Amino acid sequence: MAQFLPIAEIPTVSLLYKLQRLVPHAQPLRSPSKSLNDTVALIRHDITKLDGVDCIVNAAKNSLLGGGGVDYAIHKAAGPDLLEECRTLDGCETGDAKITKAYDLPNKRVIHTVGPVYSIERRQGNDVPETLLRRCYRRCLEVAVKNEMKSIAFNAVSTGIYGYPSRDAAMAALDETRKFLEAEANIGLLERVIFCNFEFKDQKAYEEFIPLFFPPTEQPQDTEAGKEDAQGISRSPAALAASLPDAPTAEPKMEGQPESKKQKTNAPYLEKEHDARPSYVSSELRSEDEWDAIEEAEARNARYAESLEADPVEIDRPSSPTDVQSVQSSGIIDDMVHSQSTDGLLGKD
Repeated sequence: MAQFLPIAEIPTVSLLYKLQRLVPHAQPLRSPSKSLNDTVALIRHDITKLDGVDCIVNAAKNSLLGGGGVDYAIHKAAGPDLLEECRTLDGCETGDAKITKAYDLPNKRVIHTVGPVYSIERRQGNDVPETLLRRCYRRCLEVAVKNEMKSIAFNAVSTGIYGYPSRDAAMAALDETRKFLEAEANIGLLERVIFCNFEFKDQKAYEEFIPLFFPPTEQPQDTEAGKEDAQGISRSPAALAASLPDAPTAEPKMEGQPESKKQKTNAPYLEKEHDARPSYVSSELRSEDEWDAIEEAEARNARYAESLEADPVEIDRPSSPTDVQSVQSSGIIDDMVHSQSTDGLLGKD
């Protein structure tokens, strides 16, 4: 059973935006208004349990003598005296509204309105159901102001057994309410207009279309904004991202450290790209240290070749002391000696 909900705890549109319960629309149909967003509220609750709301709206039958759905719930909560007063009202036309006392309800008044039966009224014309539904909301607002009510709560009129599509009904209700509230003669007369839904489909429809007719006055702030860095300076995520260094493109190494060994892989198509060993040499024939020595020798050979390209030796002239020193520093002679020694050892095996 739903608990009584004080009017102060019913969230306004402004609060729902701050709580991110409402998502701003990219192209709203109306301009933002803080005063209107502070006036209009949305809640999914039992409308008979809204404590402190001056008047609530009953979706009634033409006879005003009770029925099903919210009509039944309101009559049951108000007690038998409500039905007795309704008998004196001589019914109500579709699209009109009449007011009574609230009796045992936690409100001052009940405004009874008769919404259109969607399928029946549509036979008179496609725009007839909307015209009548808009008239229901406007008449309820007019009756509330006339009787000096400061707050009013609507249920989703005609979206139950009367079959009005929830999304179409929400759009009509919101648009008509906005027009009424911003009319110069009505500004400030109502402090709170609450759309109180019982069905989930109606609540979702209002959540979808409120941003069209009551857009936020401020863009939602980034939830990460305002965080402070080590120096106590508040920085947004965008500023923090811009200050970060670029991502490294190579493995980190200390100064003077040789290039890291190339990673081995079991994938055949990657071995050809990353493994510098000749394809005709089996990896089982040499140890890891021997491969390291070979790779270092190849590196020295490459450096020597580069030095020759940069400063080629003239074949026609005899070798100078600089040439001899260049060959000795390249390590070629040492490699030849080492190779001959290794071949001799292999020959002994």
